[in-house]
Order: sequence, then C-alpha cells, then structure tokens
Amino acid sequence: MNDPRLREILNLLDPPGGKRLWYGGASVTGCLRGVTPQQAAWRPARKLHSIWELTLHLAYWKYAVRRNLEDAPRGGFPRSPANWPAVPTPADAPSWKADRALLRSEHARLVEAVGAFDPRRLDKPAPGSGNYRLVDLLFGIVSHDLYHVGQIQLLKRWYSAR
Repeated sequence: MNDPRLREILNLLDPPGGKRLWYGGASVTGCLRGVTPQQAAWRPARKLHSIWELTLHLAYWKYAVRRNLEDAPRGGFPRSPANWPAVPTPADAPSWKADRALLRSEHARLVEAVGAFDPRRLDKPAPGSGNYRLVDLLFGIVSHDLYHVGQIQLLKRWYSAR
C-alpha cells in the first residue's frame, strides 16, 4: 500500500498487536473486553445511550462505510433499525456475545476493504454523499470510533462507580 493516508487509516482502525493507539485508549473492539451484558445494557440516564447501543451503532457505521467503499447496495445490515438497533430484552449473555461478534465481523470486513482499496479512488466522491470524498468517509469512521470508544470508556467507569 503506497498511499500514506490509507496506511494511517489502517493503523488507526486496526493497530498492530501490542501497539497502543496514539491517544492511549482501547481499540473499538478491545474496549468491550470484560463488559457484562448487564453493564452493556445499563444507562446512566434515560436519554443517554448504553454500551450495547453504542456497540451496535459502531457496527452499523462500519458496515455503511464499507458498503460505500465497495459500492455495494444498501439493505444488508442484519439488525433493525440499522443505525440504532434495539437492544434485546432481556439483556442476556448469548445476545451480547452475538452483538459483540457482529461488531468484530463488521470491523474486520471494513479493515479488509480498506486494505484492498484502490488509493486512486480516495479523492473520488462517495456514492450518494454530495460533497464528501471516500477519504473523508475513511477518516470519518476513524473519528467516529474514537468518539464512541471514549463514551464507552466513560460508561464503564460510571457503571463501576454507581
């Protein structure tokens, strides 16, 4: 891979084993290690999202960006509504395990798509996005991950301190 933008996107999306991200935080999948179904479903307040909701939201946007990179049709995300799918009730271990696996799968598929992406397309318009280029979507998904990983880390601390 010759394009430095793609190398950095991959480095931030999926850092090599043993390497901490520049901000010192957990990766998007690593931040869920050890989180129980009860902790994942807990909300500190009625209008705030839970870790579980954020997990599904992250999975959806990884799917959406990958779909744009591959110019694939809409409608293949397995949960509904797609952007903020409902958390299963009751919040049980098998459902939490399946939703973490969904995030890991969508993350791996996005990393694979970025690794195979033709860098000559980086500055091309993203399908159906108006003024955004494909490179904007890629740096955007990295920023999206960082933002929500920070929220998950805070929710874990608030849950422990409650």
